[in-house]
Amino acid sequence: MVMGMGILQNLKQRKAERAFTDASAAYSAAYAQWKAEEDKVDEMLTIVRDCMEGRTHEQFVDMTDHGFMLDADEFPIAFLQGAAYLEIVKAPSQYSGGYGGVSFPLFGGVRMNTGGMKGNITTGAESISVTDEGHAMVTNKRIMFTGAVRTHEWKFAKLMNMTHAPLGYTVFASSGSGKPAGIGYGEGPATEVQFRLELAAAMARNTLAKYFDELTVEKQKHSSEAPVPPAPVA
Repeated sequence: MVMGMGILQNLKQRKAERAFTDASAAYSAAYAQWKAEEDKVDEMLTIVRDCMEGRTHEQFVDMTDHGFMLDADEFPIAFLQGAAYLEIVKAPSQYSGGYGGVSFPLFGGVRMNTGGMKGNITTGAESISVTDEGHAMVTNKRIMFTGAVRTHEWKFAKLMNMTHAPLGYTVFASSGSGKPAGIGYGEGPATEVQFRLELAAAMARNTLAKYFDELTVEKQKHSSEAPVPPAPVA
């Protein structure tokens, strides 16, 4: 009987150790993702703080206009190559299509190869349709798009709303400009592009301090959600 109990105990011990190994692997993966997100928020806070303190030139070193005509006091914050022009259409439809590859330089650069975006995206009773493909430029004053058949400009000073979607597109609503429209850039670079759009809007509207506070709250919430390592096997 004693030997049997010893065998059962060994089986339980090995089972507990395997469970601990599996839990440790899951924790390592979750922590790696959490840490990458935490580092990204920290980077964003540093960038916004630098801009607040007049060190914008240290973050935006690439002054290439990529064919867009910029004002004397205007500079690029992001250049989206292979972006899509999106329009609201009445007929609802299911999303179909895909995203291309993406590549990012260091933050000092502004060029982003988005690979484009095709298809339709259902949004309730209406849908967003890709009506052109081309390039987009985000500056400290506006967003510009130029394609084969469409050219458009959204000035931050006239924006009433800027809605981001995790799938990788942003819809802009401007005062006195009719239906909302937007640009698509794909799911891969969504976080980076949307951060730059929000940063550019804050710079144009002189609301960097408010944006910094919002990011700080987001940082605190994210920090409180750090994965907890599994308890060791007794």
